[in-house]
Amino acid sequence: MLTRRQFIKTGIAGAATLAVARALYGPFEPEPQWQSAGPYQYQVLSAGSCNMLAALAAVMLKGAFPQDVPARASAIQSVVEGIDKAVAALQPAVQEELQQLFSLLNFPVTRRLLAGVSQPWLKADAREIEHFIANWRASRFQLLRSGFHGLHMLVMAAWYGSPQSWDKLGYRGPPSHVLAAQASN
Repeated sequence: MLTRRQFIKTGIAGAATLAVARALYGPFEPEPQWQSAGPYQYQVLSAGSCNMLAALAAVMLKGAFPQDVPARASAIQSVVEGIDKAVAALQPAVQEELQQLFSLLNFPVTRRLLAGVSQPWLKADAREIEHFIANWRASRFQLLRSGFHGLHMLVMAAWYGSPQSWDKLGYRGPPSHVLAAQASN
């Protein structure tokens, strides 16, 4: 049976533990809100998920994006929209798993502990994000490696499926008869 003294000691120890954790991992800054540059209405992604995916895309595709700031912002916007469209087309169970991953990476405590990213995603240093990507890619835990591969595939598919990337690849787009067939459906 728990005595009053044990209860008070446990409460004080718990409060001290929380205070130390807050001192080590806080204070938490509010996440900047995702600013959609166009009329696109997101179907699945939250503002926090958009922030996280934009930061990841900027690091994963740093050599592929244009150097011009407005063109770069437009390319990142295109990738995030492409990811939203791709996730919206997935089965509900897969969408739920991805939402759990996005929520885990957006929650400040788990972002710091699991990803090693101390700042909100849009304010995070590129080296921290690169370190996160490398750690998850080479993790001894299959779950983290799977998370990396899922994020990597979403970002790459959204970018290389976008007409903005085709010029750099020397790809002129789908044949006109394919586009005509799609338009008639």
